[in-house]
Amino acid sequence: MSPRKILRIVLVIVVLALLWMRGLINVPVAVLLLLLVLVLLWSVFRKPRLPRDDVPKRPLGLDS
Repeated sequence: MSPRKILRIVLVIVVLALLWMRGLINVPVAVLLLLLVLVLLWSVFRKPRLPRDDVPKRPLGLDS
């Protein structure tokens, strides 16, 4: 997990909480921001992709 992604999620949650407590955002905006937090959380915990340069040592059909 990247510290930058975790910091981004924490900051979005803190800003959302501050705006909600002060009454500066309404329910639809809060729902959209919560969806953004869920997408950010999903991107943190998903399995990382293999780099494109990672090829097998002996590809199928080229065993010579």
